[in-house]
Amino acid sequence: MIFFLILLFIILAVICFITRSAHYIPVLMYHRIADVKNDRNSLSVEKFAWQLNYLHKKNYHTITLDMLYDFYAIRKKLPSKSILLTFDDGYADNYTAALPLLVKYKMTAVVFPIGNWIGKKNNWENLGKEETITMTKEQLLDWQQHGQLIASHTMTHPFLTNCTESKIIDELHDSRQLLSNALSADGDFLCYPYGNFNESVAAAAKRTGYKAAFAIFEGINLFHIDLYALPRIPIPSHQSKWEFILKTSRLFILFIALRKWERGFKKWRRKR
Repeated sequence: MIFFLILLFIILAVICFITRSAHYIPVLMYHRIADVKNDRNSLSVEKFAWQLNYLHKKNYHTITLDMLYDFYAIRKKLPSKSILLTFDDGYADNYTAALPLLVKYKMTAVVFPIGNWIGKKNNWENLGKEETITMTKEQLLDWQQHGQLIASHTMTHPFLTNCTESKIIDELHDSRQLLSNALSADGDFLCYPYGNFNESVAAAAKRTGYKAAFAIFEGINLFHIDLYALPRIPIPSHQSKWEFILKTSRLFILFIALRKWERGFKKWRRKR
């Protein structure tokens, strides 16, 4: 009897999330496009090329930030099989490796550069990773000339929930101003560093003029669309083809839910 109830719960949960998927647009989260040993955030050029080719063959439509906002805010209709591609931190290989493939397949993506590290070495990580540099101002401008987008990722990439209120405001405001003044980029959208945020951070994002903000799957209420807590789907280096297909299907929201449950279960185990 218990087994039957568990099975019924799982079936109902799957049906529920499949139904909810019609209200969510998959947002893929990339970092580096490079073959870097032992770095889960670096996807090889070959895998990225396969993924874009798959999306192209299956008639996916890459959309802009404004299109996504209008869909959630005023329910403006989107093309069928819409998807949003995002790159965190603005690594130089996003320009040298990813951009030619985006142009080849006539796709649009958004990069979230770190304000104080544009064109500099990745000192914000300092986690033993291979040293690299971010896109320069000139590369970011050319990125835009090729139809790609730029949005905010703060000035120094801190854990915002560990910052004072004034520090949070400075990080969000200054980044928005930098993008607008130096790059003539749209300062309406934010990506939280590390996906790290809470209610206070989200409120600060709203106060500083952002229309929406992106996180990951932690702290997200999947039953309620919050423009300041939009979930994204990580695409790691070990990404298999079948899992990528799942992540871009109508089941993607179920994948996010499972990741949330998995992370919550691990936290519960550690506290025991």
